[in-house]
Amino acid sequence: MNKWKLITGIALVFILGALVGSIGTRLYFEHQYPWLADRRPTKTFLMERLSKELGLTQEQKGKIEQIVGQIEEKRREYSLQRQVEIEKLIDQIKKELNDDQRKKLDALRAKFERRRKMREGR
Repeated sequence: MNKWKLITGIALVFILGALVGSIGTRLYFEHQYPWLADRRPTKTFLMERLSKELGLTQEQKGKIEQIVGQIEEKRREYSLQRQVEIEKLIDQIKKELNDDQRKKLDALRAKFERRRKMREGR
């Protein structure tokens, strides 16, 4: 009987430690990096944050919102350009690989892409 109490106690301490650690980590990241925890579009989040922190007037909000929209558009363009460059480099890598290695590389890229989409879906 005492043996089971000891095992149960140790398991309970381990489970509670893991739970407290995961909750603490989440709270830390939400506090340090609020934009990661926020589910709203970046433009909306950024405008609310700027309005709150800087006390923007309605006129300023309108002008700044246009600028933030331009920033978002530039970020998207840059992201697309970067993706094209990455594809070119991967094509160069593939030229150096044999058929089996190319298949493995394609599998790795597919796995990476699935993980990226999962992160974006959160």
